[in-house]
Amino acid sequence: MKKLISLLLIFCFLSFNTVPAFAFESIDAKKTQKHPRYDNIFLNEDKYENFNRKIFDFNLKMNKIFVRNIHIIWASVMPNFLIDSLSHAYSNIEYPKRLISSLLQRDFDAVKNETKRFLINTIIGFGGLIDVAYKIFNLEMYNEDIEQALAKCKVKCGSYLVLPFISSTSSRDIIGRIFDFLLNPTTYIASPVAAAIKMGLLINRTAYIQPIVKMVESNFSDPYDIARKFFGIEKYIKLANYDRLKVLESIKNDYDEVDLVDNTIKRENKNVKGRIHRNENLIVHTLPSQNLTADIILENYNPQNPVLDSMRTALFDIKDTDKKFWKEISVWNRNFSKKIQSAEVEITKDRPKYKFRYALQKNKTSPLVLIFPSVGEGINSAHNDTIAEIFYNEGYSVIIFGSHFQWEFLKSTDKNHQAGIIKDDMKYINKLVNNSTAYLSKKYDRFFLKRTAIGTSLGAYAILFLAADQYEKGACNIDKFIAICPPFDLVYAIEQVDKIIDSWKRYPDDFKEKVAITAAKAMRAYNNKEKLTKNFTTMPLSNYEAKLITAYIFHQKLSDIIYMTNLKEKEKIDNKEFYTTVYKTNYRGYFEKYLLTKYSYDEIKEINSLSSISDYLINNDNYKIYHSLDDYLINKDSLKKLKGYCDNKLVLFSNGSHLGFLYRNEFINELKNEIKLN
Repeated sequence: MKKLISLLLIFCFLSFNTVPAFAFESIDAKKTQKHPRYDNIFLNEDKYENFNRKIFDFNLKMNKIFVRNIHIIWASVMPNFLIDSLSHAYSNIEYPKRLISSLLQRDFDAVKNETKRFLINTIIGFGGLIDVAYKIFNLEMYNEDIEQALAKCKVKCGSYLVLPFISSTSSRDIIGRIFDFLLNPTTYIASPVAAAIKMGLLINRTAYIQPIVKMVESNFSDPYDIARKFFGIEKYIKLANYDRLKVLESIKNDYDEVDLVDNTIKRENKNVKGRIHRNENLIVHTLPSQNLTADIILENYNPQNPVLDSMRTALFDIKDTDKKFWKEISVWNRNFSKKIQSAEVEITKDRPKYKFRYALQKNKTSPLVLIFPSVGEGINSAHNDTIAEIFYNEGYSVIIFGSHFQWEFLKSTDKNHQAGIIKDDMKYINKLVNNSTAYLSKKYDRFFLKRTAIGTSLGAYAILFLAADQYEKGACNIDKFIAICPPFDLVYAIEQVDKIIDSWKRYPDDFKEKVAITAAKAMRAYNNKEKLTKNFTTMPLSNYEAKLITAYIFHQKLSDIIYMTNLKEKEKIDNKEFYTTVYKTNYRGYFEKYLLTKYSYDEIKEINSLSSISDYLINNDNYKIYHSLDDYLINKDSLKKLKGYCDNKLVLFSNGSHLGFLYRNEFINELKNEIKLN
């Protein structure tokens, strides 16, 4: 359960920007298929999809009405450390199923490992309440179960199923669960006290899922599709033993490391060479044979590859993610997330209202910050909360929006609106800003004397156009704009994304294995991030693996947009037909199908470029832009052009690629100085 949750968390955080064995339908599939069919790679065809979807929706409703409230009560009674301790103890009790499974598979290394763990944790770890075997002796648990033994004995997986309160499963998984139940010692203890204890342990084990359910519902337009994909890949990782460190370390990395992206500045070496000098109290770094210079050096950054570097923030720098589930649901939690509330406003008449989140200071005239996240991010993004907390601690009230290129936002716009043309999107972004601030001002009798907008990636791009729109109209609704890594030319940016999406075609024959290994590595990196961060030098992924993860995330965001676009048109979608089509579509294909009917390609390129707002950028000083010299979504010439427009209003970091410097101390300190209140 925890490993599946960690895998889902990784992909949700990285949104800040995955059957018989599926070998592509034909050799020619590479010509027509823009993205691999993740829904069919690791599982059989979804024979009972209609039934499964109905039960899945039932489970979600029951979770909202019933299960979540039980978990809230549980987390409010039990402190976080005790919940973890009970989880460890229950895993220790399950030793018999791991032992029998390992014996049936003739996996004597696992037998030895699990027996050692059981004895150490039982004797020294107070019956398993503390995982001494891992913390002191570095013996990780081999999470074996009877289903793995059945798979080893050639028992077929069977069809994917969703059952009431069980969610994702299969016929082989059900049989395995029955034997796991019979091998659990607590099964044979029959008394009211024992029943209460077992119920408590069950609640304890399932409580971890609540934050991820909330995040998945917000970030993805079709949660069923996501649940099915990740169930399949998590099962495959277990069956292949890729969740074991020894197995992962034994795999030879023969991936092609050729860089598929036209990077702004390619770095072959880990250390950037150049001349360092001081200018106006800023450290300035001059790159060889380049006119651009870094205003701020990221010490000991050790860059690897722009795509890989952009992932560092999500995997290593999000605070308190291990305890997030308890902080989300316990009524006693007093951290920043508990200060955040939600509300709804209308963007378009007769369309669903748009939900946003906010946290207000006690001071009724406190300054306000509006947060616009990266492409595809919903309002429950962990990155949003982290940025919001920085501003809140500086005395700002906070409003958190989702991306304007995200299914929830699109759902609230006109039926005929197609997301992707910033000139058209601005109509709805302006309404959202005005209606949400008016709502809070009226409800809480507020008067926000000072307003700031901050955005990351596509959100940064949006607020710069918002600033230009305000400049043209002579309005002064927002006083300051802070843009972090905005694309300069949106068409160029999506071309770069499409190159990354095409990365999978390099290894079509063993793509399934490479996806599973990549996901397993990402899970291990995330679950061990504290150890990795302590002596952090490089990301434990190859360039190709980073591109696989990035490609999946970007395509999933596109899939969500197309899903909602179709739903607005038809109100009901044939899911099989939809997913057959969507995997043949990349970002360029989306533009051609949905946007070229209204604009020409040259018009789209001209409209969706910061050059179109150069007049604002040149003639105003109420904004600040932060970028890195090696951001893969902006080329060198565009970065030079942007510097020409902005001069000292553009601050360049030596490394970090796209948002990879976001939580570095150098950036946090710079941001705090920028937003400090007099």
